[in-house]
Amino acid sequence: MNEILIDTIKSEELKSHGYTRFHLLDNESIASLIDFYLQFKTEIPDRFYATSHSENIDFRIKCSDVIKQAVEKNSSTILKDYKILGGAFLIKPANTASVLEPHQDWNLVDEEKERSFNIWIPLQDVNEENGTIYLLPGSHSRFNTFRGPKIPSPFLKIEKQIWQYLTPLTMRAGEALIYDHGLIHGSGANLTQKERLGVVLGVIHKHTKMQILGLKYDSIKSFECDENYFLKQNIESDFIKLKEKNVLTSSILQFSFQEFMDLYINPVQVASEEKSFVEPYKRTFFETYTLRNIIAEIKYRFSKKETVTATQKRENSSKANLTRKDVAKFYNEQTSNFLNVYGSVIQAFRTKNISTLLDYQINAIGLNSGTKALDAGCGVCGPAVYFAKKLNCQIEAITISSQQVELAKTKIKEEGLSNHINVKEGDYHTLEKYYPENTFDVVYFLESFGHASNHEQVLHSVWQVLKPGGSVYIKDLFIKKAPYKSLENDIEREIKNINSAYHYNVPDLNTILDSARKKGFILSSLKTIDIPLEDFENLTISNDFQNLTGINKIDNLREYVFPVDFFELKLMKPNYNDQLGNSRYFLQNMYLMQIENWKERDL
Repeated sequence: MNEILIDTIKSEELKSHGYTRFHLLDNESIASLIDFYLQFKTEIPDRFYATSHSENIDFRIKCSDVIKQAVEKNSSTILKDYKILGGAFLIKPANTASVLEPHQDWNLVDEEKERSFNIWIPLQDVNEENGTIYLLPGSHSRFNTFRGPKIPSPFLKIEKQIWQYLTPLTMRAGEALIYDHGLIHGSGANLTQKERLGVVLGVIHKHTKMQILGLKYDSIKSFECDENYFLKQNIESDFIKLKEKNVLTSSILQFSFQEFMDLYINPVQVASEEKSFVEPYKRTFFETYTLRNIIAEIKYRFSKKETVTATQKRENSSKANLTRKDVAKFYNEQTSNFLNVYGSVIQAFRTKNISTLLDYQINAIGLNSGTKALDAGCGVCGPAVYFAKKLNCQIEAITISSQQVELAKTKIKEEGLSNHINVKEGDYHTLEKYYPENTFDVVYFLESFGHASNHEQVLHSVWQVLKPGGSVYIKDLFIKKAPYKSLENDIEREIKNINSAYHYNVPDLNTILDSARKKGFILSSLKTIDIPLEDFENLTISNDFQNLTGINKIDNLREYVFPVDFFELKLMKPNYNDQLGNSRYFLQNMYLMQIENWKERDL
């Protein structure tokens, strides 16, 4: 494998970790690049933006030329035998939810033979507040994936869960990060008052041939390519005009979370001193697995033991809280804007007269005067106040936003409902920390379930605090199933936009159902919301919010693909009782007796 770094230590770091760092740009070069961008920029972005996406080809080329010139002026002591593929400015506007979810960059070479890299250089100091990069060290060498235009990310369904394993980098202006295109990475939102500006360049060894992969006619193919493609073509679609090399596969890879863990976090170690990279399609069985490794694999598969150290567990737990803190920060900053547009009922799928929706939800949830209910992700308690006033019921409410808690407490006190509603700040991933077991008759989520970083963990937590025989009601948006294949990438793109803009994790319906049934919940109902169409608000209120805040603003409705379906899902925690053998749960109980080897006395 050809090398492009002069420093042998950093070259080894790049091989083993997938990245390394070095100082590259001096203050004069930084100032010159910033001045150029500010002088010639052609667009004012309201979300993450790269000049390589500009429709102005001349502007793209000018940006690339000035970046290459600045880097090559300072790179003679760092790089060797390299070829720059082009450069672009990367901009994260101030105060935007411009998150880039965990991903790998496109294949630009045959990764079974060579590697390609990015050089990312912030033009001001970067940290977790203004959108620095997060990395999963070593992930570039775990598994060879196919990546390119129209090819869905293999991590699409588990992006939110991956964040807890990524490491943020704090970097100084002018410091360069060179990383392998196969390295899993992402970047956080810019939550500061200042635009975050950086540059990026692609780089390969000078003797390496480029290629690009793309999804064409339901097959992933490789195409001949050079650096001009990224400067002069529409990089998302014009690959189909390039000369085809090979058909690679017709399968679209989508990792489950367990597969991700097995491959990237807790892999069985392969004993090999000759090769630094795992090349799963090249090695014979016995080159990869020694007898010792086969035994280790068998033990791992049967025991499912956790191989993370106690220190790593603490670190992972801390990182898991990052996305939840992001949700809290988002609502602490945006709740006043939500109230200005939505009022106290912060739900996007709503009726013209909000009382119509809330009355419907009383019946759908199953609330009555004797109900002990938990409003999970309660916002400012607009629905809870309505329910308590109308039914005289008892409601506990929890939100991760301190700002919402204070506003809710004020509203509850003004309405004279302090004896009926108790609101607290907390995380609904761990409800058992705040409430005793078997406390609630019903737990409901009104467009709040989608903020979960781990939906399965939330269902487990709900199970803990729900009484046997109690129910869970979820009204939320779920990933739309594309009616035909050509829409899949459009839906994927818009789901990413929603997740990034609103710190959301739009759930996949089938995955949620699988998790619920695995936990033991019984599916009571799954349906669309049964309110006459003429009563619904036509989403102009969501457009008003986007216009007010600039968050996920839709500029061209004619081309917009609506990426979600709204459903209401109701689950029940079974009340197993051998005196109720003739109840509606009897067959369910008999089924569990068979698969779990339960005895009658256990029911």
